[in-house]
Amino acid sequence: MDITSAMGTARNSGATTAEERASVEKEGFLKLLVAQLSNQDPMQPQESEKFVQQLTNFSMLEQMMNLNKGVGQLSIGQISNNTQEAIRFVGRDVVAKGSGLMWDEQGISPVRYNLQDDAESVTISIYDENGELVRQATLDGRSGPGEFQWDGTDDEGQQREQGRYSVTVDAVDAEGEAMPVDTYVRGHVDGIRFDSGYPELLVDGRRLRMSDITEVH
Repeated sequence: MDITSAMGTARNSGATTAEERASVEKEGFLKLLVAQLSNQDPMQPQESEKFVQQLTNFSMLEQMMNLNKGVGQLSIGQISNNTQEAIRFVGRDVVAKGSGLMWDEQGISPVRYNLQDDAESVTISIYDENGELVRQATLDGRSGPGEFQWDGTDDEGQQREQGRYSVTVDAVDAEGEAMPVDTYVRGHVDGIRFDSGYPELLVDGRRLRMSDITEVH
């Protein structure tokens, strides 16, 4: 009796989930192994090396089952921890990596950015919800963190309406080459969404990952 081929037959019938298949294989392996030992020819017993190999296969199968269960429990625990961490953000103001700019009754959130090296000049561009350029300002070059407070007017000096805007920060060095710039936004955490498979913070109508949060107030 060939245990390996018999297990293959059991694997392809009956069980539907990975856990059910593993359970069937484990139980079937033991039954087949006992049957093989009971029915082997006493004058021609099974070679010890083949017997040891079958026991090794059974040990590996059991370890894989235990590993799968452990990984599943770890994933559930991690999701639970992330959910509890996300709940703690609700009702607080946070600063996170992003390009959104919110203007509401509380005012206009400042545009924050960070330059890793010295820049010759920094250009702030603010766009409305339709992607149209509203305001553009050029600042003196610098390195490290910076902040720009928009007054709500466009390039013509006209006052704009409250709402959601977006911002880009572009910087160039002394040779005119573009430099990488990290932009940050500040907002109030109103709630949490889980439909992406992981918790996302709802900040002024935008979704932010907890990994993008840099400050909590």
